[in-house]
Amino acid sequence: MRTFPTHMLKSTALCLALVAGPALAQQDLEAQMKPAERASDSQVELRNNSNWDLRELYLAPVGSDHWGPNQISRSIRPDDSFTLTGIRCDKYDVKLVDEDNSECIVRDVAMCAQDKVWRINDRSLERCQRRTQR
Repeated sequence: MRTFPTHMLKSTALCLALVAGPALAQQDLEAQMKPAERASDSQVELRNNSNWDLRELYLAPVGSDHWGPNQISRSIRPDDSFTLTGIRCDKYDVKLVDEDNSECIVRDVAMCAQDKVWRINDRSLERCQRRTQR
């Protein structure tokens, strides 16, 4: 078995620490930050072109029914819009609830772009609600 001098082992360990240190420090920092403080990649404008108020919007990891908090702070009235910010770049399942408490769930939605616009109209909302009820 080959042995290395102690000074070579120490310098190798120091080099590894210098290379890995910034990445590990960033991971530690991100782990300590609240989700709202982390950098996000997505901004989505929700435009309500339907005849109903949109009251709630929830996100969940794809394939999960563990919905996060309501993402909209007020009802989005017909012909109004609301911009979602602070959304981490990822894929989500999205649940939308209108003024009649009818739910629309859209699965596997990619949110990784700036200035993305979702237009909700009567036809798309009704079709989604029918699919969700099945």
